[in-house]
Amino acid sequence: MYRSGCVHQVKAAAAVILAFMLLTVSFPAQGTVLWSHPGSILVCDNGKGEDILHGAIKPQDSNSTSTLYFRFRVDPIADSATKAITDFEAGFVLVEKGEEHLGLGSALVARAYCAMNVPNTEKGFADLDSATPDPGKKWEYIRAGRPKYIAFKVQYVPGHDAHITAWLNPDLSLGATEINQPTNIVTRFETKATFDEIHLIHRGGKGGWKFSQMVAGTSFEDLLLPHFWQQWWFIAVTIGGLLVMVASVVQLIERRRARVQIQQLEKERVVATERARIAQDIHDEVGTSLTKISKLSEMMEPPGENGGTNADPKWTIATTARDTIRAVDEIVWAINPKNDTLKEMADYLVYFTEDFLGPTGIACSLEVPLNLPDILVPAEMRHNLLMAVKEALNNAVKHAAPRQIQLALEGTENRITVVVADDGRGFSPDEAMGVGNGLENMQKRLSTIGGELQLQSEPGHGTTVRLQVPLRQSKKVTR
Repeated sequence: MYRSGCVHQVKAAAAVILAFMLLTVSFPAQGTVLWSHPGSILVCDNGKGEDILHGAIKPQDSNSTSTLYFRFRVDPIADSATKAITDFEAGFVLVEKGEEHLGLGSALVARAYCAMNVPNTEKGFADLDSATPDPGKKWEYIRAGRPKYIAFKVQYVPGHDAHITAWLNPDLSLGATEINQPTNIVTRFETKATFDEIHLIHRGGKGGWKFSQMVAGTSFEDLLLPHFWQQWWFIAVTIGGLLVMVASVVQLIERRRARVQIQQLEKERVVATERARIAQDIHDEVGTSLTKISKLSEMMEPPGENGGTNADPKWTIATTARDTIRAVDEIVWAINPKNDTLKEMADYLVYFTEDFLGPTGIACSLEVPLNLPDILVPAEMRHNLLMAVKEALNNAVKHAAPRQIQLALEGTENRITVVVADDGRGFSPDEAMGVGNGLENMQKRLSTIGGELQLQSEPGHGTTVRLQVPLRQSKKVTR
């Protein structure tokens, strides 16, 4: 029972770990990260700025057909719509041969998050739609101390302006895609976006902007920022912790199972010792005394001499003593733990059958394997089987007038089958039921140990009694 429970718990824990691992790998990146700069850079009134790309990405010109994705985090330190004394512009800008093209940040006088250098718009820049717009607007003013993530996609079309898709504060958690982003944070337009350098710029105003967590790739998934519980180190620690927990649970269950087994073995050992003591006491005390009574009675005048008869009390004492000795031997055999094996039971059934049939003159045929499985047969099962066999033999001798009686035994790890067959006069089983207690007693004994009795007989064709007992609860004998 404990082993089965342990297996179920291990399976359940393994399923949890597998599910967790599948969760962590369910959304693999579809592209390739081309460049990243995880650290932060503070820029303040730096004019045209300096290249931070250093050739990490192949330059994109008017003949390019690539699709690139960019992401950065910006923290406006002091610039805001309410605090800026002068106009300013700042952003993440694509530069080609010193000429500034597409930039994401805040254009001059915009004071809101927007795309810079978009000449085909009315204001020369494109405001970025926001999920938290200012009243009456689709966009929001820049406010100090409120960092934002900005992501954008550039689809190059040879000979034409690039198609731009920008997201202000997009969902970048594991599993997010560009398709499932809220529509109110998406801005689309077209502008020139060729570049061979990337500059971070800040011109005018005070305090500057801090850029961080910059990355460029070939898919939106390259821009994702997993939560800490989705990071590889957290996953590794969690899986390791789960494995340790499972191992600890298994160890506790195994220790408990071993402890219960030890306690059970100790109980069985104590019971076996007590059974052996009782068997020894019965054999030594009762058996010896009965044997002495039997021998003393036989030393008296036997029936038929000097007028003695079978009704003589002295002879009755001797006969009763011998019958009692046989009964005591059966009891001793049944309770002695050294006989709790299929082989010992088979040997005793053979001995008992030969001894029982000996004085009757009825031939005895035996079909008992020499090699039997080394399995446990509890005392209660042995005793009831012996009593059933004894009843079957007694019925055959008393009622069937057979010339021969056969005892057959077959034993496996799952079942014991004992057959008592005679070639006597036979009878009709339907008519025999309810007459006497022999068959009823056998059925009760077999049902007590979970077995069954099968009877086959007809007048003039003998009788076969089949006794079958399952051994599902038994176990192999350990020596």
